[in-house]
Amino acid sequence: MMAYRSNDMGVVFRADASVRLGMGHIRRCLELASQLSARGVPVIFVCTEGPGNMIDQIVARGVAAAPLYTEAEGPPELGAHGWEQDAQRTSAAIAATAFAAHWLVVDQYGLDARWERAMRTHACHIMAIDDLADRPHDCDVLLDQNLTNPRHARYAQLLPRGTRQLLGPQHALVGPEFLQRRAAVLARRRGQVERMLISMGGTDLSNDTGRALEGVARSRYAGLPLDVVIGAANPHRDALASRCAHLAECELHVQTTRMAELMARADLAITGAGSTTWERCALGLPALAVVQSEDQSAIAQAVADAGGHELLGRAADVQAGDYACALERMTPAMLLDMSAAAAALCDGRGAERVASVLMNWSDG
Repeated sequence: MMAYRSNDMGVVFRADASVRLGMGHIRRCLELASQLSARGVPVIFVCTEGPGNMIDQIVARGVAAAPLYTEAEGPPELGAHGWEQDAQRTSAAIAATAFAAHWLVVDQYGLDARWERAMRTHACHIMAIDDLADRPHDCDVLLDQNLTNPRHARYAQLLPRGTRQLLGPQHALVGPEFLQRRAAVLARRRGQVERMLISMGGTDLSNDTGRALEGVARSRYAGLPLDVVIGAANPHRDALASRCAHLAECELHVQTTRMAELMARADLAITGAGSTTWERCALGLPALAVVQSEDQSAIAQAVADAGGHELLGRAADVQAGDYACALERMTPAMLLDMSAAAAALCDGRGAERVASVLMNWSDG
């Protein structure tokens, strides 16, 4: 048996961000990439171009990125032949960089075991990041960072025998800045709301941010300091900027790199139930959460059952009045209980743990 040294290995990430897909896949992969880079492991992203891509942000983090194809050409769809074209282009992108891929990490809902088998000749090992459990994989490691839920049982029928499963938020790919702030932030939680945060994902096509803003305005928290986070690709950006500019204590943050700081200083969040859930939990930030896409439903319900947030339902069904009513129901005891429950779900060390699994992998 031989454990691979950092200078023996490189890691390729195949993940996308776009107006349609959102930014969660790239964001969580970047946290793992940063952990590996800090340990001397070379990494590169292979990504789709097009509106809402995060290639500039990847490069700004000091990570190489190779463009794959434009959003108009893809991404691939299960059941079609898009995976074959994607495999060919990914192979060509890796070959063009002369990058030695010891691990290939794939975080793309449109790719499955067929793509992974095709890529076996280009990488020694494959890790798939999934949270849907709706398709087969041919991978050595499967990462599903979501809280235990009924979907996890389906992996028994979807994975090869011997695949190592990393399940649960103890493996959540959270940035180190959240861990660094965790102890101090948890110590100051008092069940009082003096500042709020609205964060509805990077794209927010349905303008859930706008309805949440209106809900706050109708509640007893109107006028409190408020941070609003949106992505650069948000189609309602101009209208939201105008609205926030007319609120005395409201600050709009576009494509921010200060999420840990903003969560740390907030006492209550209104948020989508996506991958930022684990960042929020690491800091014990209570929240009113909405489900913005079907892939969030299982995690949203599991976290609600554990007491880590109050789940208001599908975002499309939640109106400004619903946000206002939920805010009016909040009590100090509820906020403290929610904070403790959230903090117990995720300690912020998941990216460290996953990086160690990859670096200490043994063959034979």
